[in-house]
Amino acid sequence: MMRYLKVYKRQLLVLVIIVALAYISSVSKNKSLAKTTAVAAGVVMIYAAISFVVWIIKTPTKKDNNHIV
Repeated sequence: MMRYLKVYKRQLLVLVIIVALAYISSVSKNKSLAKTTAVAAGVVMIYAAISFVVWIIKTPTKKDNNHIV
């Protein structure tokens, strides 16, 4: 478990930030704070999605030469 935590600590941190911002935005009584944190959560979600897509594109794939035709 700790081995994976070292590898995915950045993704875990982004997930925690998203959850915290969404929670603050939903619980806040102040409308400007709620809007600001909702926008910030959206921006962080967009960042997470883009970094995930880039990670998928950069990840090397295993080539399979044993094609069944």
